[in-house]
Amino acid sequence: MTRFWWLVLLFGAAAPVALVAVRAWASNRSAVEGARGAERELLGALREHGELTPTAAAMLTPLTVTEAAKNLGRLAREGHLDAGFRDGSVVYALRERDRLTLSEPPAEIADRNEPLRPTPARTLGEPLSGQELAVLELLADGCTNREIAQRLFIAQGTVKAHVASVYRKLEVHSRAEAVSRAKDLDLIG
Repeated sequence: MTRFWWLVLLFGAAAPVALVAVRAWASNRSAVEGARGAERELLGALREHGELTPTAAAMLTPLTVTEAAKNLGRLAREGHLDAGFRDGSVVYALRERDRLTLSEPPAEIADRNEPLRPTPARTLGEPLSGQELAVLELLADGCTNREIAQRLFIAQGTVKAHVASVYRKLEVHSRAEAVSRAKDLDLIG
C-alpha cells in the first residue's frame, strides 16, 4: 500500500484541474446556447418589424439594451444585417435579399394561378375516450394529477395512465403541447 502513495498526489492534483475544465466547458456551452437564443429573438423581431434600434430590440425581446446592441452589432459585422443611422441612432435591418425571401411566397405556391386553400387539420389516428377528454379539459384548466383525481373520483395512477394515453394519441410530450394540440383539433374550447 505504501508503494502507491504517489497516486494520492496524482489524483489530488488532477481533481481540481478536471473540475475547472468541466466548469469552463459548461460555461462555454451555456454562453453558446444563450447567444443562439438571443440571435433567434432578434431575428424574429427584425422579421416582424423590419428594422430595430437596440432599445427597440430590448423592448421587444427579453434582452437588455446592452445585449441587444452587442448581438445586433455582431450580426452586422458578420454581414447578416444592414446597419444605418437615423435620427442619431444606429438602426439595424435585414438585408434586402433576406427581406425579399421572407416576403415572397415559395416558388411552388407563387407559380400557381389558383387561390391558396388552408391545409386541413390532421385528425387523430385513435380518438380520445370520454374519460381522456375529461382529463384533457382539466389539464387545460391547469389542474394537477391529484386535483384531476379528486374531481373525477378516480385514483392518481388512473389519471397518470389517462394522461399518458392522451400524450400518445395526440403525439405530444407535455401538458402544454397536449392542450395546444387539442385546441388545434377543436377537442377542447
